[in-house]
Amino acid sequence: MDNSNTGASIESRKDYDKTPQGQYQYYSEELKASKFMLQKWHKQADKIVNRYIGKRSANNSQPQSYTFDLNLFHSNVVTLGSMLYGSTPKIDVSRRYSDPDDDVGRVAATMMERLLNLDVEENGEEMDNVLRSTLFDRLLSGLGVGRVRYELETEMLENEEGKLEKKMVSEKAPIDYIYWGDVLWSWSRSFSEVRWIAFRNWLTKDEVEARWGKHAADNIPLRKQKMSSGDESDRDPNMDGPWMKAEVWEIWDKTARKVCYMAFGYDKLLEAKDDPLKLTNFFPVAPFFMANPTTSLYAPTPDFTLAQDLYNEIDKLQERISIITEAVKVVGVYDSAASEVGTMFKQGMDNDLIPVSNWALFSEKGGLKGTIEWVPIAEVVNALDKLISLRDQNIGLLQQITGMSDIMRGSLDNQYEGVGQSQMKAKFGSVRVQALQDQFAFFTSDLMQIKAEIISRHFDPKSIVKMSNMEFSPDKELLAPAVELIKDIDKAKLRVSIRPESVAMVDYAQLKQERTDFINSLAVFLQAATPMLDKAPETAPFLMQLLQWGLAGFKGAQEIEGVIDKAIQATEQAAKQTDKEDPALAAAEKQMQMEMQMQQQKEQAELAKIQAKAQADMGIREADLKADIETAFQQAAAKKVEIEADMHATLAEIQAKMEADIAVEKVQASANIAQTQAGAEAEIGKAVATTEIEIQKEAVKSGLKINEIGVSSAAKIREAKAKPVTKPKGDKDVT
Repeated sequence: MDNSNTGASIESRKDYDKTPQGQYQYYSEELKASKFMLQKWHKQADKIVNRYIGKRSANNSQPQSYTFDLNLFHSNVVTLGSMLYGSTPKIDVSRRYSDPDDDVGRVAATMMERLLNLDVEENGEEMDNVLRSTLFDRLLSGLGVGRVRYELETEMLENEEGKLEKKMVSEKAPIDYIYWGDVLWSWSRSFSEVRWIAFRNWLTKDEVEARWGKHAADNIPLRKQKMSSGDESDRDPNMDGPWMKAEVWEIWDKTARKVCYMAFGYDKLLEAKDDPLKLTNFFPVAPFFMANPTTSLYAPTPDFTLAQDLYNEIDKLQERISIITEAVKVVGVYDSAASEVGTMFKQGMDNDLIPVSNWALFSEKGGLKGTIEWVPIAEVVNALDKLISLRDQNIGLLQQITGMSDIMRGSLDNQYEGVGQSQMKAKFGSVRVQALQDQFAFFTSDLMQIKAEIISRHFDPKSIVKMSNMEFSPDKELLAPAVELIKDIDKAKLRVSIRPESVAMVDYAQLKQERTDFINSLAVFLQAATPMLDKAPETAPFLMQLLQWGLAGFKGAQEIEGVIDKAIQATEQAAKQTDKEDPALAAAEKQMQMEMQMQQQKEQAELAKIQAKAQADMGIREADLKADIETAFQQAAAKKVEIEADMHATLAEIQAKMEADIAVEKVQASANIAQTQAGAEAEIGKAVATTEIEIQKEAVKSGLKINEIGVSSAAKIREAKAKPVTKPKGDKDVT
């Protein structure tokens, strides 16, 4: 089939004949234009799904040994999906305006709620698959689609007259999951403008023949069903299905309000029938659960594309980290002449010595340092650290952009942050997730609304009563008008609203709290209303209606409102019965009331006396208390004077003792000083005497030395004088 846009434009549907051939040409143009419009998104979505499961593209030229898939996208999608969906929803149906007198609307809402929840419970696995599949389609491809069908099973049975007639065996309105690649729609800017929606059905040749005849089965092209939506260049043919099937498009045309079936290659419509469901909005699907739609074109933009640059950058960094990690090895080279070095790393054990044959040469080369040269891995490790830091920064940025930050995951920023603070940050940090939860809840609610409308329009009243199991409820007399209201869809829409209670885990504590609040409110009201009932029993119907009005606003109170309705009827009948009683009884009752009033007045007088006496006693007690307080004050003042006198005496005694101790210390200190001074003077005198003796000794020695020198000098002088003088030759004797 040609998926390209042929450039044809449609001016009017009147240009196409009303025949099956003419309508085939019209719908062919519409479907081809839609395929061309969504072609880019289909290819993109296929790649995103492959990215989610970690499947490498067939065109990836990178060697497989160097690939490393961190796949943060898978982790984020799984985490987000777990936050958005926990279990099948509990459907809540209630009166739109909670009018307390609208008992028929209340019973109708209860019946519809039971019908929807019963279907969810009986088909829980199918419903879970539909919701989970549409959610993950939304998170991956950007589009989640579900549709509602009506199934009626009949059987030919004999009636009372013995004739065969068609009778209903069962009827149901299942919800189907639609694969995102099997749906097309007309060009529009919003869902409200969509003119038609088409669903692709893959049928075997036998199924085509059973429905549309042998001619159609023999002439419709058959092909294998592919896993992808249509990207022929990048798909694995081994993943195609083994069956040859016909590609039949089921087109719901809202403009013509018809459902048509066609197959490309078969030159006429297979079937065209009028609106089978008669739904208000015609389409059997809820507004698409679509990612990032705009007002320019009603088409999805997957979340992945908004952050794909960061995902690709993180994968690139992780791949480089993986390659560099392989290079971080303890390897090197060594001198081949020193074979013992290789033996040391291959055979060396703990505490082992390896002999070296030529130790002198080994030592000259510098030993091991001169023989071995290791690969420098410090630079490699430094680059690896930088890459890891950059990758972690990009991961943090990705978490902020996608909303998957640590705040939303409930982790603490630091050890001093409390759990309450973290929960508050998570509350404000999960705004985008909360918005997505609301969208998912609206999508589920719309599906249930369509299901409820199908039940209203097509289900048999007996089936509604039987499946709701309301025959034994307190409101069984209201079943007929309630079913009539359900069947009248225009009135029912004004008085019944449907919403999913929760798509998370069932909160039994919340259910218990709701019922506890209901009972507490009821108890408070009854406690406040009892005095009024005692004084004026005729106000009971009014109080019961007031109670019904107040409880109508409570969640889950509609089941008990039937009991309150009966209580109101009983009180009204009792009031009417009282009015019909004879005058004598009324007079007796009046006399009794007067006596009760007199007795009440007496009791009030006695109560006044008791109060007066109590007040007088209280005055006496207050005077006694004042006297006791005054006495206590006086005793406290005397005690204070006594304590102050004792304190002054104690202080004087302590001061005298301190002064005596100081005097003793002074005398002892003076004696010690005198003793020390005398000792010092004695030592000084002794030193002076010793010094004088030494001086005298030195003086004696000096005198002796001087005498000795003088004696020696005199002897030398005498000796010089006694020695004769020798005259030189030629000299005259001179006197």
